[in-house]
Amino acid sequence: MKRFIVFKSRWMVLVGMVFLLPVLGGCQDEELPEGEIRLSEIQDNPDYASLPFVGTQWKLIGFVDGRRERLRLAEPDGESTYFLKFNGNGEISGRTSTNSAYGRYLLGSDGLLEILTFTNTTELNELFGGGYYIASLNDVFSFALSPKGLTLYYDSEKSMLFQPQ
Repeated sequence: MKRFIVFKSRWMVLVGMVFLLPVLGGCQDEELPEGEIRLSEIQDNPDYASLPFVGTQWKLIGFVDGRRERLRLAEPDGESTYFLKFNGNGEISGRTSTNSAYGRYLLGSDGLLEILTFTNTTELNELFGGGYYIASLNDVFSFALSPKGLTLYYDSEKSMLFQPQ
């Protein structure tokens, strides 16, 4: 009788493991599309939160999907692509994927940011996300400084993440 109970117990454990394996397999991290990373992979730097919004040159890291907590990296990535500088006189200077860009902004005392206009100097050879970058900047309504960098919100769940250059 004891031998039968041991056999039955082992059999139940084996069957339980067979049913548990698919559940455990579902808990693995899903593979992200090329060019996307998890927002948690961006390292925090506490100094970023205390940098001045105006006067700092900001480099675009990528476009954030807040609902999925993912960041689509900016392409092309280079030293002279996708950067902004908010000047004290209400002007923005910067660069898109291939062109110089400029614009104007209003910064409210309540932390709201309105980009009045942002455009490139020429539309010649705008690559990859250059057009989307310009369109997104023109929809910006708010910003936040955090240990990840400067976040510009252009939709309730979408933003752009910049770090100092």
